[in-house]
Amino acid sequence: MLLVCLFSGGGIAPLIAQEESMKEQKKWSLHGYVKDMVSIMQIDGLENTMVDNLVHNRLNFKWFPAPSLNAYLEIRNRMFFGDLVNTLPNYSELIDINNDYLDLSAIVVDREKWVIHTMIDRAYLEWYKNEWEVRVGRQRINWGKNLVWNPNDLFNAYSFFDFDYEERPGSDALRIKRYTGFASSVEIATTFHEDFDQMVIAGLWQLNRWNYDIQLLGGKSREDIALGLGWAGNLKDAGFKGEVSYFHPYTTSHLSPALLASLSADYSFESSLYFHLSALLNTDGNMHPDDFLFFSFTRGKLTARDLSPYRYSLFMQSTYSFHPLLSGGLASIYFPGDHATYWNPMVSLSLSSNWEVDMIGQLFFTTENKQYHALAKSLFIRLRWSF
Repeated sequence: MLLVCLFSGGGIAPLIAQEESMKEQKKWSLHGYVKDMVSIMQIDGLENTMVDNLVHNRLNFKWFPAPSLNAYLEIRNRMFFGDLVNTLPNYSELIDINNDYLDLSAIVVDREKWVIHTMIDRAYLEWYKNEWEVRVGRQRINWGKNLVWNPNDLFNAYSFFDFDYEERPGSDALRIKRYTGFASSVEIATTFHEDFDQMVIAGLWQLNRWNYDIQLLGGKSREDIALGLGWAGNLKDAGFKGEVSYFHPYTTSHLSPALLASLSADYSFESSLYFHLSALLNTDGNMHPDDFLFFSFTRGKLTARDLSPYRYSLFMQSTYSFHPLLSGGLASIYFPGDHATYWNPMVSLSLSSNWEVDMIGQLFFTTENKQYHALAKSLFIRLRWSF
């Protein structure tokens, strides 16, 4: 199993003093984790239950080569073995995704029963001075406000179904940001790509008004001209967030104009009981898509204009801390178009300060002859050691 380096974090203007203090003490930092996850799956159309195993290693490295300059590198190493590796043709090609302008991944071992894949998903330099911040390289540009669906996330959209990728994808990009006041800033960013139609070039203006963080954005998002609005604040004691983006193709491609809007509200009780509700509208979605299950498992090239194949999606989640070391929850997505549902129960147990074990379920149901029919049922048992 290869061991590789990951860099995370980011110097932002309010934290410059803290960054400088850290540099005086140490010029670098290293941390990461090792996870082992067993999955048990029943998929419609397959007679046998599939059992697979994923060993996932990540090393995080952060380097301070000079004042006002940071360097980051993140590499994830994964070893897959089990029934899916044996059954699916070209399994290695299915997992070798998320590359951008640069091909920074490799299939290290490709055997009939096991595959090892390594990828650099962060590799960038960060320079900051007073109100300026510049990043260049493979980085995550996160413009989303909501927790499930992010129509404003033009650069690095992600799938809620991909729960084992907490760091989420990055892009080979240049980002320039200037802080203009309290909770306000302006930034521009562009990805690198050989094909202009696949580039994202956009700007973002953030400000605070009426106790809300508000953002306006616009630019070119692959084959679309995109305009967006987002906000985050509170309605009394509940959190209230929203994102709206409009995509209009500038080419004669197969794309149609699309409006995506997501709203969310969340509330935490003193007892630690937490509720979260969210909704997504995708005017380019379908009421009865044929690729629901395929979409759920195809996570590598998700964009902000295709967050869901459905026109309407409703999300509900509740979590509760039963003990300081034990928590659990249930999330569900309902698709009114054909009454399909997704269920996501989970339990997490902290064994010590750096050991934890999780049990996670993923169940996909749809209607067939007016009866619910299971498309796929999966159970994941994951052990994690962090350092």
